[in-house]
Amino acid sequence: LLGFPIDVSLSFLLLLGVVLLWRGGLLGVAMVGLAFASVLLHELGHAVVARRLGVHVESIELSFLGGAAKMTSLPRTAVHELAIAAAGPAVSIALAALGLGLGAVTGLEVVALIGWVNVVIAVFNLVPALPMDGGRILRALLSWRLDYVRATDASVTVARALTIAMVAAGISWGAWSLVLLAPFLWFMGSRERVVARMVADRYRRGPRGYVERAWDDPVVMPRGAAVGGSGFGTGFGTGAPPARGGVVIRIVDGRIFVDGRMV
Repeated sequence: LLGFPIDVSLSFLLLLGVVLLWRGGLLGVAMVGLAFASVLLHELGHAVVARRLGVHVESIELSFLGGAAKMTSLPRTAVHELAIAAAGPAVSIALAALGLGLGAVTGLEVVALIGWVNVVIAVFNLVPALPMDGGRILRALLSWRLDYVRATDASVTVARALTIAMVAAGISWGAWSLVLLAPFLWFMGSRERVVARMVADRYRRGPRGYVERAWDDPVVMPRGAAVGGSGFGTGFGTGAPPARGGVVIRIVDGRIFVDGRMV
């Protein structure tokens, strides 16, 4: 679809089977199909904006828990991450307005239902729980004041508080899908913290959040450190302030300068 492969996982087929046998038969399957069509368009919004901003999207996957645009590279700036994350909910809000409007005009309940489905998709995805869309938007905004790792950590802390609240609400309301989803959000939040530390050297703070480092940005390393580690080897700095006794390494047009002297 628009050049993006659509991967349907076995867990999605399992969901259809459960709905067919125990949750509404063919009508239930049809409603799940309409809901996941909305999910697919939501993810397509992410994918189109990501591609336009230079982030490669391998495919869009549909699974038991919903959909995901599988990106194989990272946004270059916080503004890019914000735009990519907001694109999906923006599509869902537009579909909600269209469905509810046409439903009111035509009186067709199924059209209005599609509108309400997209309201739920938009609201749920805007919950600020990383790695959901709202969590990515929160991290991008926090990075205007914090570095990439600290913004990620703060977003994960918010996500974990919401995850605990989600479990409590799910038990109280009997909404066991929320209880089932909570461990996945907790695990994926932990993964985001690990990834943030792995790629921290890639980013520096800019006036509008984190930005990708240029090849000639200064790199701060302690004296005696081995050149060729994760930061220097990739050509990006650590983003740490100069330590006592440290050296500043800069790469300009392929030449290496240490404390201002070419080596």
